[in-house]
Amino acid sequence: MGAPSFLDDSEYRGNGILSFIGAVILYLSGLIMSVLKSVLPDDLKRHALTLGNDFASPRTELVLPYAEALRAIAIASEHEIAVLGLEAFEVQREGLLAADLADASAYVPFEGDWGTYVAKMNAEAELWLREHRLGENYGYILSSTLKKEFASLPDPLI
Repeated sequence: MGAPSFLDDSEYRGNGILSFIGAVILYLSGLIMSVLKSVLPDDLKRHALTLGNDFASPRTELVLPYAEALRAIAIASEHEIAVLGLEAFEVQREGLLAADLADASAYVPFEGDWGTYVAKMNAEAELWLREHRLGENYGYILSSTLKKEFASLPDPLI
């Protein structure tokens, strides 16, 4: 993926249903990723493709290359941040094309202990990522949450 690129929302308009789903995922994950983004080191963020106009905005997304996404999961674990899901995108000249997604929150229940939940969710995220190393022109968005954010999510996740 090389040096960081900047795309505004108008450039993220691919073709087909995967692009529409990708746009929805980008919007929703931006609402709950800001804490993880704030704890990632600058050297990691420099390798990311940045979507949005203002890096400080919670709606700005980081599309991380494979190695940086793995590192981000480890950092999330250190800060007790649960990775709820991942989205994989092919980086194209016109924007991003949704390629795949994972949602461990659909099958890993929260059973009352936040530390255990973070460990399980982040292990699932790492496993999925290792099984979905898609290549140079792909990047990953991590949807994540802190305990206090998680408690305010809709009941199907809790």
